[in-house]
Amino acid sequence: MSDFNLKQDDIIELSAEKLVNSGSAIARYEGKAVFIEGAVPGDTVKVRITRINKNFMRAKIIEIIKPSPHRIKPFCPLFNACGGCSLQNIECNFLIEQKQKILEEIFSPDNLYAFSGIYFKPFIRAEKLQNYRCKVQNAVSETKVSKRLLIGYYKENTHDTVNIKYCPIQPKIIDEIVNYIRENWKFGAYVEKKDKGLLKHLVIRYSSTSEKLILTFVINKDFEFFNKIKPELERFSDALIAKFPVISGVLVNFNPKKTNKITGDKTELLFGEPFIHQKLYSNNGIEYTYKVSAESFFQINPHVAQKVFDSVKSLIEPNSTILDAYGGVAAIGIFLSDKAKSLTLVEESESSVNDAKENFKLNNCKNYEVFLGDAKEIFKSFLKSSVASDAKKDRAAQKNKGKNQSKTFDYTILDPPRKGSDKEALEIISKLTKKAVIYVSCNPSTLARDAKILHENGFKLKSLQGADMFPFTHHIESIAYFEKE
Repeated sequence: MSDFNLKQDDIIELSAEKLVNSGSAIARYEGKAVFIEGAVPGDTVKVRITRINKNFMRAKIIEIIKPSPHRIKPFCPLFNACGGCSLQNIECNFLIEQKQKILEEIFSPDNLYAFSGIYFKPFIRAEKLQNYRCKVQNAVSETKVSKRLLIGYYKENTHDTVNIKYCPIQPKIIDEIVNYIRENWKFGAYVEKKDKGLLKHLVIRYSSTSEKLILTFVINKDFEFFNKIKPELERFSDALIAKFPVISGVLVNFNPKKTNKITGDKTELLFGEPFIHQKLYSNNGIEYTYKVSAESFFQINPHVAQKVFDSVKSLIEPNSTILDAYGGVAAIGIFLSDKAKSLTLVEESESSVNDAKENFKLNNCKNYEVFLGDAKEIFKSFLKSSVASDAKKDRAAQKNKGKNQSKTFDYTILDPPRKGSDKEALEIISKLTKKAVIYVSCNPSTLARDAKILHENGFKLKSLQGADMFPFTHHIESIAYFEKE
């Protein structure tokens, strides 16, 4: 209970001090933290209290009394409706400063894990603030009466689809294709509340270098139903491609389950090729080419990704043995290939592994190995002299049978999902790595948790560098360098 007389729905005046990791601004009321959605540091605002907790409160703005000098007009007309770029109302240079301060605060000696002695490198900036997003996942629904298609992103903290006809952070051609589908799709859309209807999502993967793209229709049906409507879908696909020849492939993904997962496990190619080719360029002018399939992971902002990979590369000594854990399509691994005596990639996604193998060949890489399976189990196998032969007990061993499993590495590259890495996996990696672990993170909070585990296993966090992979959002990419003590 609160020790003062403030109640939920009360209205008070506050001054926003700084941003926090969630993207809210923080203010203070009688010493208690108040998180204000949509506020800019420097704002003086009138707010309504929406939640009172023992240690903090949450509030929403009802009036901006005095705007911050860093508050700007968002360039997106749907800023207040869409749940995407929620910090477009903050001037870019100031936002970078705030993100840097968030990193410094999370990894300060005074915080939960009591880090010390970290060198914070200059933040990696995004040169393109618009038209940078090369993978788009749009929700699809329809209006109740007219059954008109709604395609866009979910309104923040809801599953209500915001109908977006123009999104300034993605290439204009994607807007044009989505608008064509919105006007011409005649097969119905998914209604979540009723768990009925066909089209659930559109997933588009675009190459910023070839300017080609692949389009996936995610449907609320199985393969058997798809066969019944396949001729009609093919005719629609033909008309779409005739209108937009930049489309090099059309796919259908089957996701009949009521789930938060955007795609299901099975995908069928309807037309063309199920992949794009994306080029990245190092700061010394080397060109790398990547095949990226519809189901594989690749960074959505290639311009910033190549800067991040260059930063990782600068931390590695020549002629090193490298473990690329959670290696995906070998995006980072290939960037490091000219510094690698040998490179070992571990990945759980079969689609990504297939792409990785082709990408190593596309880029004329030598001395690499690729392992498909449960990452932690493969890491365990590296500690042993040989892989268990019983395939029923060890699926990872079966997929990688015959490879030399007894190994250690000079460097391990970690690029896990937002949830971070697994404690046991980090403990094993600590035993496998002789010099340093380089951790590429998209979530500072889980990075801090994992950094504590690595520290307990003999690796000290020496440097940290933020990157603006997702401009005008609260997301912070970072490169953490852990040196073996």
